[in-house]
Amino acid sequence: MADNWKSLAAAEARDQGAELNIVLATVEAETSGTNILGDSGNALGYGQVWPKWHMDAFRYAANKYRLQLPDTHSGLQKLTLGNDAFSMCVAVYVIKQVWNGSGKDFRKFTLTYVGPAIPDHDYQRRLRIWLKYQGQSGESIPSAPTTTMPGVSFGSAQTPQFNINIPSTNYGVVANSQTFGNILYGRRYRVMVSRPDGVALDVSQLRCTFKIQKTILQQPNFSEIVLYNLAPDTENSIIREGNRIVIEAGYEGDQYGLIFDGDIIQPIRDKEDGVTYRLTLYSLDGDRFMNHGFVGFSMVKGQTSRSVVENVVGQAKVPTQIGSISSEFSSQELSRGKVVFGLAKDYLRQLAQSQDASFYMEDGKVNIVRATDLPEGEIIELSPKSGLLGVPAQNDKGVSFKALLNPRIKINSLVHIDNSLIRAQTFQQGQPIRNLDNEGIYRVIGITYTGDTRGDLWECECEAVSQAGILPGMISAATANPW
Repeated sequence: MADNWKSLAAAEARDQGAELNIVLATVEAETSGTNILGDSGNALGYGQVWPKWHMDAFRYAANKYRLQLPDTHSGLQKLTLGNDAFSMCVAVYVIKQVWNGSGKDFRKFTLTYVGPAIPDHDYQRRLRIWLKYQGQSGESIPSAPTTTMPGVSFGSAQTPQFNINIPSTNYGVVANSQTFGNILYGRRYRVMVSRPDGVALDVSQLRCTFKIQKTILQQPNFSEIVLYNLAPDTENSIIREGNRIVIEAGYEGDQYGLIFDGDIIQPIRDKEDGVTYRLTLYSLDGDRFMNHGFVGFSMVKGQTSRSVVENVVGQAKVPTQIGSISSEFSSQELSRGKVVFGLAKDYLRQLAQSQDASFYMEDGKVNIVRATDLPEGEIIELSPKSGLLGVPAQNDKGVSFKALLNPRIKINSLVHIDNSLIRAQTFQQGQPIRNLDNEGIYRVIGITYTGDTRGDLWECECEAVSQAGILPGMISAATANPW
């Protein structure tokens, strides 16, 4: 389809919150909407992005589509050319970054994106293309094509019931919200169900409710998603073939992202009342890896614990990705060869326990962390102005609190709550007096996301401990695992 690249661009721009006109203009100016190589193979894909300067964009796209990022440039070329969705994701990421960094000034954008030595005739050509899209801002862009999950390119659907028609209002910027910046207004969400071959159905236009429970313990994260009033053919397709569900949610702006990616274990169809049909999908995060990820290989002496983890994860019958591995994870080498045979989760749990760490799955990725690790990323400031709901309460482990749905609050992330906002725990005779964290910094060890795309619920409820773990005074040693 001639305009398929525009459909890809429209879907990706909505997803990343990028301005569609500058995306379309840049892709057309760079490659005329073709996924190709340029500059002797150094510039890749729709946006002619150089990995040398924008490797962060390739990492973002690989993480989004759960793809293994190649170590070589030739491998990156092959991945980009073989997956249009990945290529467009990289292009939109860089275009958005440069466009926002230039203050949305087209000349500054072009000088940064192409380079200050750009000939004037080329700049004028690009300007005409951009003005064309500016003058046709109301032009109807083709609806997003059939979406595929990692490893399968867009537009490869074989069954019509899985065609996607995402309502533009679901991803558009709420009127006037851009004036105030990233305020918590204007819900965004996307719910997708995929088949084993990777072809996915977007059901965001229907009413959906979800309850997602995550924990730092080894038990799988659990979700209950309810889809209302599906078409019979679509409903039957999901019941027969749906095996994975992905949920993204949040608000317009930066507070939006993935909150669950898991395997469907049971679909149940019933009626809520006399006229409302519903399909409930029960899912577990990493269920196939945890219960069917058998491994069988041998390792020579000299392998480190990290190497063992990488081999177990990569060679499992149901391979997955590695999320966060503790920087203090032992580099001690095996003194002799080792045979690994059995469930991958058992070996990962044993490795974690042997080094006072916790093994858990989140969004299909393996994580091994210790209580003393500092999580990646920023500490999230929570207050009534930034989404905190009600009054946080102190408990035996730390604090519990509610907030507006925020995908940046994840397992093992740090949040800061002013201790003056926290209701102290009631003293009980015979129990020690428990103090709040001196700095007001808490580590999330349990979280429940709840939402209703047509209702009021849109929040997350968290259990958190002090930044040193559960009650520092009760931990036997600095390296002990309190979880």
